[in-house]
Amino acid sequence: MNDQTAPTSPGPLLPALLDELERVQLDVEIARRNRRIEHLRELIVAEQAAQQRLRLQIDERIGLLRRDIDRIGSEIQRLEIRLERLTFASRALSDHELDHEEQAERAEEAQFWAEWRQHRDERTGTMVARAPRQNADANLRQLYRALARMIHPDLARDTGDRARREAVMRLANAANEAGDIEQLRRLLTIWSKADAGEMTRDTRTMRARLTEREVEIAELEAELEELAESTLGTLRRRPRADLARFVKREEERLRRDVATLRLRRRRLLSSVEDRRQQLTKASD
Repeated sequence: MNDQTAPTSPGPLLPALLDELERVQLDVEIARRNRRIEHLRELIVAEQAAQQRLRLQIDERIGLLRRDIDRIGSEIQRLEIRLERLTFASRALSDHELDHEEQAERAEEAQFWAEWRQHRDERTGTMVARAPRQNADANLRQLYRALARMIHPDLARDTGDRARREAVMRLANAANEAGDIEQLRRLLTIWSKADAGEMTRDTRTMRARLTEREVEIAELEAELEELAESTLGTLRRRPRADLARFVKREEERLRRDVATLRLRRRRLLSSVEDRRQQLTKASD
């Protein structure tokens, strides 16, 4: 009589165990990448906040000069237009008359192109009411509200999470006030909730989720690197003496630009006045 017992067949048990083992491994990898994503988000928000503080610090020194350049540049543009009009004028025109003519021509040109676009749309049957500014404002509000709902501090899990949410909320408020829709989009992308709802245990779906995490990590790392390599990011990591030298160089450069623009403005004012005198003498 043969007492040897035949080996028991594992049947479906082994594949099931292997599947469960893979699910456990995928759970671990997904959790690890989730932690990496959370960490990268925190780093990005901290970097943006630090750069915003540095930008304000620099603006205290050179912001006025930058605004002077914008203001004088606008004056120069207006003087160039006045001089051009006086060059072809038959009599001496005042600044008010010259500016009034310019505004009238701009309005006439704008009306011409508006009518041309209307006729074109009517011919092609694609007449659409256009409100770009209103649409932009609506998009800005929509993004801001979505972001505010997502990162509201009352949703925080702990004090650390609340502090992070409050930091992002400050960035969102600043972007909303500045009308910076791109910044709101970036914040919304970074802090968008992933995988709302029940977690599936299907291994194919879990592998796809793992791939999504890897893609998101790569995108966040690229954004963080871009922030770190920007001018403000580089300055933030340099010694304070380097920052002081940078601000001083910028201040000197802007002062030279302001001086050059002021000289250009004086010359244009002189040219405008000379042309007026020529026209006045010619009409006497």
